[in-house]
Amino acid sequence: MPSLPQFTLNPLGVLVSLLTGTLTDFVSSARSALDAALQSYLFGTYDAAGPYPKAPFTDSPGLAPLNHLLAAAGAALLVAIVLYSSLRTVADFGGVRHSLQAVLPRCLVAVALSVTSLPLLQQLIDLNNALCQVVVGGAAVNVADLPWSSPLTSGSVASASDNLFLLLFTAALVVAVVILALSYVVRYTLLAVLCACAPLVAYCTVLPETRGFARQWGRLVVVSLFMQFGQLLVLRVAVQLAFARGHGLAGMLYAFASLYLMLRVPGALNVATHYQSSAEAAARRWTRAVRRLSAEEV
Repeated sequence: MPSLPQFTLNPLGVLVSLLTGTLTDFVSSARSALDAALQSYLFGTYDAAGPYPKAPFTDSPGLAPLNHLLAAAGAALLVAIVLYSSLRTVADFGGVRHSLQAVLPRCLVAVALSVTSLPLLQQLIDLNNALCQVVVGGAAVNVADLPWSSPLTSGSVASASDNLFLLLFTAALVVAVVILALSYVVRYTLLAVLCACAPLVAYCTVLPETRGFARQWGRLVVVSLFMQFGQLLVLRVAVQLAFARGHGLAGMLYAFASLYLMLRVPGALNVATHYQSSAEAAARRWTRAVRRLSAEEV
C-alpha cells in the first residue's frame, strides 16, 4: 500500500519568503517613486508644482490668494482689537498694556507685517535654500549617493534573503526611508499652511493675550523650515564618511544610523526653541525680582 505524502511547514521559511517578496516589490516599484519625492523635497524648499525648477515656494497655487484673504479678514479685526483694548483699559483702571498709546503702534506694525508676510517668509525660505546649497553643493549630493541607496537594491535584497537578521534590518531601513519621505510631504503642507495664516499671526502680536499664538507659530516655522538644513548637514557628513557603505551588514547599519539621526533633527530643533523661550521667561522673572528689590530699597 503506497504511503501518504508528507507535508511539512516551515514558519521561518514562509516569513523569509514573504519579507523577501515584499522588499523585492518595493525595490522594483515604490523605490523610484520615493526617490522622486526625495529629489523634489529633500534638497530645497521650492514650489513642487511650479512651471520651472526651483520656483519660489510662495508661488504655490492658491497660497497667495488665501494669504491675501486672511490679511483682509485680519484687517477687519482691528476694530475689535481697539474696542477690546479700550474696554480692558477701563476695566483695569488705566492699565498700560492695553492703552491706546501702546496698542495703536502695534496695530500699525501688524498691518505692515500682514501685508508683507509672503515676501518676508520667502526671504526666510531663500536663506534656508542658500544654506542647503552650501551644504550639498560642494559634494554634489543626489539621490544616487544617499547612504541607503546601496543597501536597498535588488542585489542587496537578494543577498539578504539568506539571513533573517539582515532581512529584518532591510525592512526597518525601508520603513525609515518611507517615514523620511512622508515627513517631507507633511513639512511642505505645514509650511504652506503657516505661510497662508501669517497675516492672522501678525495681528496676534498686538494683544498680550494672543502673543503666545504668535510665538508658537514662530517655533513651528523655525522647526519645519530649518530642519532641512540640519538633516542635509547630517546627510553630507554621512556621504563624506562613506567608509561603511556597501551591501553587507556594516553598510546597512550605517544607512540606518544616518536615517535615525536625520529623523531626530526636528525634535532637537523643537527642544532648542523651547529652551530659548524658557531662558527668556527665566530672564523676565529675574528682571522683575531685581526691580522689586530695587523698589524696596528705595
